Amino acid sequence: MKRFAAMLPVPLVVVVALIALLLGPTCFGGGDEDGDGDATPTGEPLTAQEVLDRSAARMEEVESFRFTLEHENGTTEIVRGLSMEHAEGAVGGPESMQVDVRAKAGPLNVDVGIVILPEESWMTNPLTGRWEREAIDIEQIFDPQTGVTSLMRSVTDPALDGEATIDGVRTHVVRAQVDSGDLALFAQGSASGTPLDATAWIGVDDPVVHRVEIRGAITENEAGDLVRRLNLSDFDADIEIAPPR
Repeated sequence: MKRFAAMLPVPLVVVVALIALLLGPTCFGGGDEDGDGDATPTGEPLTAQEVLDRSAARMEEVESFRFTLEHENGTTEIVRGLSMEHAEGAVGGPESMQVDVRAKAGPLNVDVGIVILPEESWMTNPLTGRWEREAIDIEQIFDPQTGVTSLMRSVTDPALDGEATIDGVRTHVVRAQVDSGDLALFAQGSASGTPLDATAWIGVDDPVVHRVEIRGAITENEAGDLVRRLNLSDFDADIEIAPPR
């Protein structure tokens, strides 16, 4: 390349350099202009559906993460008749989850810890706070691992609504609708047929889901203005879910 450049007249060398600088990689290989992979192979911007498809495929690869679940104007019913208001915990692999739940048991406010492993599970007694063995499946609480991926694949009429920053990370904002019957992520036995507004915040550089927000009632007993907000972080971190002591 140096020998070739030396053979060119100086003005031509300058012209070639300027063309390469101005056109950049788009001229010689395609891609998006900021180099973050946020484009199709032809260089066209991603559509909302393509963002969702990339995210679903990426989330299937994620093995561990941390999460928080918040509610506005309502709760989600889980095991033992508890109405979950807030949850915070981690997923450490298939069928492995640890979560601390703030819930209501009738008129009482209670804090409950839950640990689920592939062959055993435990839950603190809401009255004594002591750990007790309890036959619990992740689906009886909520399933952020498979539920998020399923949600990305089941929404309809998706549309991009710009970008937002979540904990310093650039994300696409995707608004769509989802059938209430497809939300096993948050509730079991939900009836189908009710369209709900769904919003997902999906990473631009790495298409993991940083936040999901669902507005509306999933079951007949819930308020119509209920909002569930799930935040995910620390993807593929070294998380070990251990039995309680």
